[in-house]
Amino acid sequence: MIMTWLTKISEVIKSAIGIINDNATLILVIITAVYAYFTYRMAKIMAKQVVADIQVSNIVLGSNFIESWFKERLEKQPQQIGTNSFFEFNLLFDVRNKSSGSGSIDKPILVLKFTNDGFECTVHPKTKSYSWHSVDGNLSVQEQEVTDFGGTIFLRGGESQKIELEYMLHNFDDKALKHVKENLSSLEYYLKFTDNLGKNYLMKINDIRGKREVHRR
Repeated sequence: MIMTWLTKISEVIKSAIGIINDNATLILVIITAVYAYFTYRMAKIMAKQVVADIQVSNIVLGSNFIESWFKERLEKQPQQIGTNSFFEFNLLFDVRNKSSGSGSIDKPILVLKFTNDGFECTVHPKTKSYSWHSVDGNLSVQEQEVTDFGGTIFLRGGESQKIELEYMLHNFDDKALKHVKENLSSLEYYLKFTDNLGKNYLMKINDIRGKREVHRR
């Protein structure tokens, strides 16, 4: 009789221990999941403090290609548009760093894409200025002076800038010239750039105006 009771008591204790172990395991799983969640949230908050989050907006492009003088030349004197022709573009945009961490982007490349067959050509921004000046007052002896504007746009945490860039398309190859003269209606414009983390961006420009209309006031 005593042995029977002892056996039953032993079974009850084992069952209770099993229940406690199961509950302890469940509680441990819950604690681990909560810890992982808050660790993830904290990592995101910390990353936002040190990793830049740069946004480009309000993009406006000024292009010679939609100005009346170019359209008239294209219609009446297309032979004047040759491989030595050059055309200018003005680009305006706002750039903002939404993070607390500093960062930068490359000055964007202008991509001209013809949707009729996918042909593309690229135009790099003007990053240097060249001028000549006389040496020691001697007008017959001059040297070139170069001003480097840099190839990147740097922003501190929370900083915003209004950017104006200039581009010039020249030295056409035959294929690019043919597309400008014959497929201009299919032309779309894009900005292409990379940030300091190596992330690549390609943004379509929808606001296109005459080149003379686009400048900072």
